[in-house]
Amino acid sequence: MRARAAVVGTAGAAPELVDIDVTEPGPGEVLVRVAATGVCHTDLNWQDGTFAAGFPVVLGHECAGVVAAVGPGVRRVAPGDHVVLAVTNHCGQCFHCERGDAVLCTTRYDIPPRLTLDGATLIQGFGIGGFSELTVVQESAAVPIPKAVPLGVAAVVGCAVATGLGAVLNVAEVRAGSTVAVFGCGGIGASVLLGAALAGAEQIVGIDPNPARRTAAATYGATVAVEPDEGVLRELAPSGYDYVFEASGHVEAMELAVRMTRWGGTTTLIGAPRPGARFSIDALELVITHRRVLGCNMGNLRPHVDFDAYFRLYTRGLLDLQALVTRTVPIDDIAGAFQIAAAGEGVRTVVTF
Repeated sequence: MRARAAVVGTAGAAPELVDIDVTEPGPGEVLVRVAATGVCHTDLNWQDGTFAAGFPVVLGHECAGVVAAVGPGVRRVAPGDHVVLAVTNHCGQCFHCERGDAVLCTTRYDIPPRLTLDGATLIQGFGIGGFSELTVVQESAAVPIPKAVPLGVAAVVGCAVATGLGAVLNVAEVRAGSTVAVFGCGGIGASVLLGAALAGAEQIVGIDPNPARRTAAATYGATVAVEPDEGVLRELAPSGYDYVFEASGHVEAMELAVRMTRWGGTTTLIGAPRPGARFSIDALELVITHRRVLGCNMGNLRPHVDFDAYFRLYTRGLLDLQALVTRTVPIDDIAGAFQIAAAGEGVRTVVTF
């Protein structure tokens, strides 16, 4: 099948719209006609070569669309279903899947070639390839959603919301009445703010060097928003915060996040730094203060459990997903969408077909 797709040919190259070939769905696979895909900072890291994950590639992993066809054996979805695509495609049978850690599935990256350009295989970014009109994914990655939810809004649940809310609810397990600080108020950080408010945190501090994002932080639940200044943060919470989330991926912010965590509190690291990056912790202080430092991969997402909960909360007006979408751009301006995201404008730019 032919489809328009945005292909990044080499590191640093702008995404270019071309016609590609997409395979028919095989056993256990689902063909999806993509309606909307968010531009995530991880897409930018791949595009500029930071991740050195291979080229040419069709990026895009924060997607929603409509099932066009299914392969043999597919039972969870049918043609016409509205779906969100989850990066955590998983087998459901390995040690990690059995334990409830689908993001750590040992076969997660066993992805057969599905996209080609002039007969040459294209990398399907993160197993999704959502900057294509058509894409094929494993059944476990296609999660049905209510048709009342706009697909442009539903798309952000695939990564930003899944990671941010999951960090709060699945990983850190924030308690009601607690104090929370969030470094980085982009798509994921804003979702952390939403999750902290949903969990009943009493003080929620948004931290970002970008004035526009600080201003917007209140929309997502922040009780106050400040620059990443240790002195200012100490004034707000002299003893530190019960839960601190780092969503920018900067080493300096990670180190500050640990320092700003209350004794006995929890630091959760979400942002993706450059490969090989290191940060320092005073080892003895970490032991004495009884702090926890947790890694967070996709919010330890359980797609068919968490997505259903998030959309029910949205439907009841308890989770403002719409607020995360600050700009919508047609696929014809995919290069411009990347530039907007790289400049840190808004919270989430969504590309639509």
